[in-house]
Formats: sequence, C-alpha cells, structure tokens
Amino acid sequence: MASFAVILRKSNRPLTGDLTERMRSVLGVFGPDKDGVVSRGPIQMIWTQDVGFTPQDRWEEQPVVSHDRWHLLFVGFLMHREELADKVGLERAELTNIPDSKLVMMAWEKWGETCHDHLYGAYSFVVCDIANHTIIAKRGSEVSASIYYHEDDDRLILTTSTKAIFCDETVERKVDESRIADALVLNFENRTQSYFAGISILPSGHSMRANPHGLRVERTSYLDRTPDVRFANDDDYVEAAGELLSRAVSSSMRSLKPPALMLSSGLDSASVAAVMIEHMAGSNATSDERLKAFTHVPAGYWDGSVRNGWAGDESGPVKAMAALYPQLDVEFVGSELLPFDHGLDLVQSYADMPLRGLANLYWGREIDHKCLQSGRNVMLTGSSGNATLSFAMKSMIFGKLFRKGQWLRLLKEHHLSYHGNVPGPFSYLKRLTRQAILPNAPDSLFGLYARHRAPDKGKGFHAFSAINPDYAEEMGVRERMAEFGWDDGYRLPKDRKEMMRIMAERGGREEASALVEPYKAAAGTVTRDPLGDRKIVEFCYAIPDDQFCKDGTDRRLIKRMMADKLPSEVLNAPRGEQSADWHGRMGLDIERIDSELDRLSDDPMMAKRLDLKRLRKLTKNWPEKTPVSQSEFSEHLIARYAIGRAISVARFINQVEGKN
Repeated sequence: MASFAVILRKSNRPLTGDLTERMRSVLGVFGPDKDGVVSRGPIQMIWTQDVGFTPQDRWEEQPVVSHDRWHLLFVGFLMHREELADKVGLERAELTNIPDSKLVMMAWEKWGETCHDHLYGAYSFVVCDIANHTIIAKRGSEVSASIYYHEDDDRLILTTSTKAIFCDETVERKVDESRIADALVLNFENRTQSYFAGISILPSGHSMRANPHGLRVERTSYLDRTPDVRFANDDDYVEAAGELLSRAVSSSMRSLKPPALMLSSGLDSASVAAVMIEHMAGSNATSDERLKAFTHVPAGYWDGSVRNGWAGDESGPVKAMAALYPQLDVEFVGSELLPFDHGLDLVQSYADMPLRGLANLYWGREIDHKCLQSGRNVMLTGSSGNATLSFAMKSMIFGKLFRKGQWLRLLKEHHLSYHGNVPGPFSYLKRLTRQAILPNAPDSLFGLYARHRAPDKGKGFHAFSAINPDYAEEMGVRERMAEFGWDDGYRLPKDRKEMMRIMAERGGREEASALVEPYKAAAGTVTRDPLGDRKIVEFCYAIPDDQFCKDGTDRRLIKRMMADKLPSEVLNAPRGEQSADWHGRMGLDIERIDSELDRLSDDPMMAKRLDLKRLRKLTKNWPEKTPVSQSEFSEHLIARYAIGRAISVARFINQVEGKN
C-alpha cells in the first residue's frame, strides 16, 4: 500500500503555502509508515508507504535515485522478480532486501522508456528527469493503481489519488456530469476521464511524458500484437499453461504473513488453491501449516431462488475440495447481520468515486475482517480466470465454424455439446440456428431477435439503470456509447481473441484499478490475482481456439490442467451466483432505502439525474421472493442492481458537495 504525487511547475509562480506538506498528510492514509517530500528545481515529489505486506517493504525508501538525475516513485507489486533480476544482472540471493521500486529503477537504467516490456505485475510509477525537467509516468497492463493528473498554466500535478490534487486550493472540486451519466448506464469506456471535472486519468497500458511545454500520452500495451503460440503436441499446451500458473501463484504468494485465499466453487479459485498448497508443501513451511480460505455463503434467510443452471450456495463443492486437501482450512462467511450497503461510505471516502455496484461489497468486507482476524493481510483470488485459463468459448465456437463453412465439424461439436442428451429434431434445429447462424446476423436482425427472446436486452440500459430518461437524453449517453464502442445489449464479439482483448482492456478494469489502493487502505488487506498475470493473459490469447472448446468440452484448457487435482464436484460445478441472498438482505433494509430515496427526491439535481419515482415505486412494492427473471418480476434488474448503484452515485455526489 502506497501513494505518490509529483508537481511539475511550468512557471516561476511559487507553490501556495504548504501544498507539499498537505499532500503528504492526505496521502498518509495510503501509506502510514513511511513518507517523504523531495524538491528538485521545478519538480516536487511526495510519497507514502505501508511496510506490512511484503518482506521487502521495510527496505523501501523513495524516491529511488540514479546518477543524481533520475528520481523514481513507485506503487504496486512486481511479479516474476527472479526473472527480472537475471535480466538486470542481479544475483537472486540479493533479492531478499531489494524492494520493487529499486528493481524498477534497475530496469529503467538498462532499458529506459521501454522497460515496461520487461515488467510484470500491477505497477504504476513515475520517473522524474531532474536534468531536463521532465517526468515520465507508466502504468502496466494489469489492474494497477490509477494515475490522475491536472494541468493548468502554472503546473502539472500527477498523483495516485485525487485527494492530492485538491490540496491545491485553485482546483475546483466538482463532479463531471458526463462521467456520472455514463456510470449510471455502465459505460466506463472513457478511460481517460475521472469523476471530477478537469482531472484526467492515465489509462493502464499507457505512458506519459511531460515537461513545462506540454505532455504526451502513448499506448504501450497491445495484446492484439501478441504472436501466436503453436505446439506440435496438444498436451504441450496443458504443460505450458500449468507451468505459467505455478509461477504466477508462487510469485503472488510473496508476503510478510502467510497468504490466504478467497475461495468459491469455481475452477479458477480452486485451481489457485491446489497450486498454493503444492508450493506450501515444497517450501520451508512447517508441516502442519494450512492454507486459510474464506468462502461466502448466503444468509439463512435466503429463500433458495436462483437463476436456472446456477448455484446460490457454493459450499458443497468447496467442502469436497477441503476433503481432498486436508491442508485447506475453509471458513464459511455468511454475513447474516450486515446491511446491503456495509462498507460503502468508507470505501468511497478513500476512493473519491462511486462504486459500480454493492452486490458483493458487504461480504467482501466481512471476509477482509475475517482475514485480518486470522493474522493475515494478503489474499489470492481467481478473479481473471474467466478471461484466461478457464475462458468459456462454447457460445462463440458454433458461430465461428458456421462462418468458416466448417459444416461437418460444426455438426460434430454441436452434437457432442449435448453430452448424449440430444433433443428432438425441431429443438435441435432451433438451437443450431440460434447458436450458429444468428451470431453472424447483422446488428439490426440480431437486435430484433434479442428483443423477442430477451425483452430485458431489448430495453437496453433502461432495463438495468436508474438513470432518468430525460437526463440520459440531455447528457447524450447514447452518443457516447457509440463514440466509445459500448453496447448496452451485450452482444458477444464473433471472435474469441477479440473477446479476450475486450476483457483485458475494457473500461470496467479501469474502475477496478481506481479502487486498488483505496480499498487496501479501507480494508487493511491486499488481494492478488495470479490468473491475471500478463504472461498468462498473453499465452491464452496466443493459443488456438480448440484449447478452450473441443469435442463438446468447454473451458477445456483448465479442465485438462486440473483433471487430477480437483474433485469432480468442482470440475462439474454449475456457475456460482454470488450474493444470492441480495433480495432478503435488501428487504431487511427496504424502509431505510425508501427513506433515503425520498430524501434524494427533495434535491432537484438528484431528481433530475435519477428516476426516483421508478425506484420508490419498487421499494413500496418489494417482491415477496427473490426474482430471477423478467417473467417473474418485470423490474428484477432494477431491484437487484439499479437501486444500489443509484445510492452509490448519490452518496458520492453528496460527499463531493459536502451534503452527507
């Protein structure tokens, strides 16, 4: 956990008062153990650091200086440090006392502005060239801390938290209305605009070069330029993927205290668990050390309703996993008494942004609490598995085979996908048409079909958003959707690589990045996602389609990798429905929710932004059981998602305007 800020003065106008000291003070929440302020000519550098997460944190001292010219500030966590040490000529035995920031400086000394090609992990850093009054900022392609910047005629302020920018009293603290409108319809594709007017974001996978005469932002990460990977033997893909997974998990386990795991019934986190246990057995850990894992389960008042083919309670496969691995110590977390908005105000106060949704926040915060109680503060997850090793391609493969004219293989794959339970001729033909032909239809024709089959999607964002329709039109949300390529109908791309690229670069990941350091500060814990390692992302992008779906088996790569390491209950588990108890949890608070919406109705601007009449009609007529489809309850998406998002946005705006 850390933060930094850099001020580049472009004129002779002096800094106002104790600006750098105020910046150090507000950034202290992101790094309470160490801090510093360094001034060199027109450049001022501020940094803070927490030393409690990795063994190397205690050796951290920033800025890292080279040749009395380069000054580096760093926030993040490097993966594959041993590989980088080999490249820069450092003995691996020396790594114990070398913090990540110093390794990055060594990479800078060797490769300069192309050093990002050799760095892995979630990192953000800035290098100040004192000799040329220039700053170079870089963010990796993984979910790394956001870098915000504000520029005027006198100075450029660049920082990992907007709080530092607002220490400058000349900067107005005002929300950006277009960003608010976009957030309400889940369009996060404008990756360069923050939630504040006049404050921009350096996107992940980009770099910035700035001097007193101007700045330039360039893209540095291109997943679509990754060369193909082809092996002669099909099993070689499994072996290579297994090695990458092992290395990523091992690298992610670097921590001052024993790492824990956030475990579900899915293939991804279970695979991480199995590999963590392997590494624990092979390390110097005591033989009786166990892997602490936390699994969310629905509260006792859950009525059992869940989408068809999904599981609302994931404890069964997790228990099977624990039975297979005695080294696994699982704690089931039900969060019975927590309100639906538990932790919202605290997290948003650190992040200075509204959260996308509240569905998983309450139990995530409770797991953080349990993790700290267990004496740990680092947790691994399997969050990026769906975009990498466990990518599901069944929904794309039939359309691709039809498009390429591979009729025999199409029929074979479609037949095998039923696993022997083939329906009658009419149903079979109907499904084949829907899965193979319609995905290749023009947007207009596909839209007609989608509206007929799924009326919710036919409504676009109105089906899931609390935005006032008049406000949406006034703010031009449809035009910005078109400008940034956001499809509120969620039509899948036709190509697997394009889908992977979107998942790796979508704007929603920028939202997650903005929460990295604030969430650490609020929770006191760090989560790491080994399946999002750039080596794994690039490998999965580069290998053939049939490694993900073949002979009727979807998610084929990870199932072959883990066939002898996971119980059948996990290998064959249905998809988990997180926060399945949302309806009952919100129902316990429905009067308080309604009162908050009522208060918002008294604010003309809130009433302009939000369709509060629609929301209050819903809270006044809360359904008796958990709705899972439009046929059960026409406003089920508004009930589950839109109310929480509306409250999140409203509280953020009120926080900015001093109304909370």
